[in-house]
Amino acid sequence: MTAPSEKRPLTAEDLFKFQMIDDPQVSPDGTQVAFVKTWLNEAQNNYRANIFVMDLANKETRQLTHGERQDTRPRWSPDGQVIVYLASVEGSSQSSAQDVASNVAPASDFLGKLPQLHVISSSGGTAKVITDLAGGVQGHTWSPDGQKVAFTTLVSAEDEPLNSDGQDLFATYNQDVLVTTRVRWKSDAIGLVGDYFRHIAVVDIDTGALTASPPRLLTQGETDFGSPKWSPNGSQLAVVGNLETGAEWQRKAFIYLLDANSDTPEPKELVGLEEMRSNDLAFSPDGTQLAVCGHDDPIKGHYGLQKLWLIGTADGSKTCVSEHIDMSFGDFSRNQDMRRYGGDDGPHWAADGRSLLLLTNVAGSVNLAAFSLGDKTLKPLTEGNHAVFAFSADANQKTLVTLITDNVNPCDLFQVTAADANGYNLTQLTSVNQDFLDAVTLSIPEKFEASSSGVPVDGWIYPPVNVQAGQTYPVILYTGGGPGGMRANVFCHEWQVYANQGYAVINCNARGNYGYGEAHSLATRGEWGDLDGEDNMAFLKDALAHYPYMDKTRIAVAGGSYGGYMAAWLTSHHDVFKASVVDRSLYNRLAFHNTGDIGFLLDKIEFESRQPWDDPQVYLERSPAHYVKGIKTPTLVVHSEKDYRCPIGNGEQLYMALRRLDIPTKLVRFPNETHELSRGGRPWHRVFRLHQYAAWFKQWV
Repeated sequence: MTAPSEKRPLTAEDLFKFQMIDDPQVSPDGTQVAFVKTWLNEAQNNYRANIFVMDLANKETRQLTHGERQDTRPRWSPDGQVIVYLASVEGSSQSSAQDVASNVAPASDFLGKLPQLHVISSSGGTAKVITDLAGGVQGHTWSPDGQKVAFTTLVSAEDEPLNSDGQDLFATYNQDVLVTTRVRWKSDAIGLVGDYFRHIAVVDIDTGALTASPPRLLTQGETDFGSPKWSPNGSQLAVVGNLETGAEWQRKAFIYLLDANSDTPEPKELVGLEEMRSNDLAFSPDGTQLAVCGHDDPIKGHYGLQKLWLIGTADGSKTCVSEHIDMSFGDFSRNQDMRRYGGDDGPHWAADGRSLLLLTNVAGSVNLAAFSLGDKTLKPLTEGNHAVFAFSADANQKTLVTLITDNVNPCDLFQVTAADANGYNLTQLTSVNQDFLDAVTLSIPEKFEASSSGVPVDGWIYPPVNVQAGQTYPVILYTGGGPGGMRANVFCHEWQVYANQGYAVINCNARGNYGYGEAHSLATRGEWGDLDGEDNMAFLKDALAHYPYMDKTRIAVAGGSYGGYMAAWLTSHHDVFKASVVDRSLYNRLAFHNTGDIGFLLDKIEFESRQPWDDPQVYLERSPAHYVKGIKTPTLVVHSEKDYRCPIGNGEQLYMALRRLDIPTKLVRFPNETHELSRGGRPWHRVFRLHQYAAWFKQWV
């Protein structure tokens, strides 16, 4: 371990030094765990991911896949002999609709970019590509007999897009035109979807020869399906979708059963819930029930806690078995920027059907627990100030592996083992970043609780690195995204960079966040800027009073997404800030309405279905744009060109308003990036963004 005096400051460019671990998958016999390791490539400005397998007895690790691409989502066959996974394919027929002319790309811009299904022997060897689909592959899962894999793929509901060999000029120069009748015609995660819908497909696999039959579609039409899960006997698939008229306008989702042995199964509706944020379904071992997390209140939207429900597969009966527990299940940790894919975080049945494994969200920590269906209680399996991103168990639930982060470690694998009748131990399996982390200085965050009008507000203080007695340091209030998530005990490279530059970084779980009960989460529905703004300012005030090293005259505010909204809102209502950074923000709720990929769903919850043409005032009053004349703070505006969550017009409007008002400002506009720039954008763009933040703070704070 490097001595403290020999350590150097962590920098923005150190992003390239990190490796990321994702998606642990325990083998069926419990002896091995497959996982994904990701590197960042400086020269090619991209990410490389390959699949590794660890022998849990001796901790020896071997690399299963190779190559300069992104191999993800490994899934073991039931007999453990082969692994299917996802990877992109160069030069496949899926790309035939693009690059006909160098300046023309297909309107549905995901074509040729989504991964395909690959299969490889779990002992190693050459992998084979077994799909070649324009709509790619997602959500793949093995049938219990190990002979089929079900998955989702994007399928055009209308005519195929224009294709051309370059001779038909009409086709060549018009394939970039998007014509659609969809409501959800774009996605921040995928791109311009157009009239493509996500459907269920199945492929038969010969695991001995590593070959597969052509995929066959089980669903069709103008609806999206997801989350295929096999029944224990392999006769049915459970899927999530919505076949109601006007489904694209709804948050509500239904669970359907498909006859897996039919080429054209008719979806059998089981039951609907108003909100299932993850859509993760899990069959009970006897096939009589499905477990899912969600809620059934049409007015709560994403603020409603994700509780555990059991669905009868025979009659569609539904029972919330965790109604008495005031918490959300699943991983809803936020503010991490060193995670790529995560992994499985939904409910997982015990082999005897008497309990389920769940992730719990409490006061900034995500932990694994067992929920007993007998007495409806939770028994912690992990405890501590960290976040469990994902977990995996073998067929008998004897071997359990988790993916964990904390404030000073981006991610590693840990095995959970019983210590005695009441306790469990965590054994660390990987240390992918430890040598690098030992060589740099890190801020050690402190948990801090403030009071906002008598309401406790929980958060973290990242002290400047190497605080000197008697000196004071500038402060960055970093407001969070969401709402409906949870600021958490996770590693944030960005905040560590600022702490190494001499700033104290503070953030809190203001009302609107998970982790403190549903009343806390629901408190800001339809009233952004009020209680959440009050909580952020109270947290800042109490932190300044408590920590003598914080300079009360040198304060900045920054945030992205809803955090960008909050940064703009706070600077328009308060004059204590020397600098502000508004990143990928929601700035004008009138303009945002019906322009983002999920904005129409958000506004339905926030404004109780009132449309802007019926009540424009309520949209204006909840927009920083309405109060922009109150902004006196020098403000850096950061936005991405392909941000379909909070479209770039939000940032451009704020920038131009500040210019017109003669407030110091600068626009940083990233091409070919989405709402996920800070977490998954091109690496050098991520570094550039951090430099822009740092330069703005240095200039004005």
